[in-house]
Amino acid sequence: MSHIHFPDGIIPLYIWIPAYLVTFGIIFLITKTIEKEKIKKLLPLTGIAAALMLIGMSVPLVIIPVHLSLAVLTGILIGPKLGFVVVFVVGLILASFGHGGITIVGINTLVIGSEVFVGSMLFRLLGKKKKLLGVVFSTVIALVISLALMVSVVGYTAGFENALPHTHLEHSHEHEEHIDHHEDHHEHSGELEESISNINYLFFSGWVALILIFVFGIALETIVTSLIVMFFYKVRPSLIDSAHNFANN
Repeated sequence: MSHIHFPDGIIPLYIWIPAYLVTFGIIFLITKTIEKEKIKKLLPLTGIAAALMLIGMSVPLVIIPVHLSLAVLTGILIGPKLGFVVVFVVGLILASFGHGGITIVGINTLVIGSEVFVGSMLFRLLGKKKKLLGVVFSTVIALVISLALMVSVVGYTAGFENALPHTHLEHSHEHEEHIDHHEDHHEHSGELEESISNINYLFFSGWVALILIFVFGIALETIVTSLIVMFFYKVRPSLIDSAHNFANN
């Protein structure tokens, strides 16, 4: 849900270049600290998590104008370290197909990587006794945090109205119109209110529609994540526990 779809030219250099440097720094530390045995053991689950994340982030949902990220699922399956690397790789693949610009990959990795980290750590703390409750709580909290980060980044760099859910076509037109003028958005709060008033979802509009989109989006991602995790527990009960503990030790 927190994936930023901006094309190149929207986010200024002083934002996306440091984001790339921080991302590369984290990946470098991960490659230096993670054990090769962990990579070998978690490689099958890593492939599954990457495939699920790629599908979720590239396929638009019909019932709600957001994408699933399945980042918490990735963190639960393979831990925060490999999960962060998967987010970066999936981001590069999506950008190569025009699903957002190349300059956005570093920012997306940090934003969605925070979702992986928070979800993985919370599940490690809460999922020992109550598996389903742990998955639900971890997913909801991680999504709220990553959404807050995404809105903050987009709001600061391109105006908060561009953080609102839109179709890709509408979004691309807005980006083209605002490339030379996004700095003015900070001075015109009326544009944000106007953008919110134009949001329609089901039988609602404005703030109610916006809240419903985010609530339903979080609920849908939580349900999908919970179903997949509980399926793994039903088919191979020890798979997630052993993999998650192995990845976090």
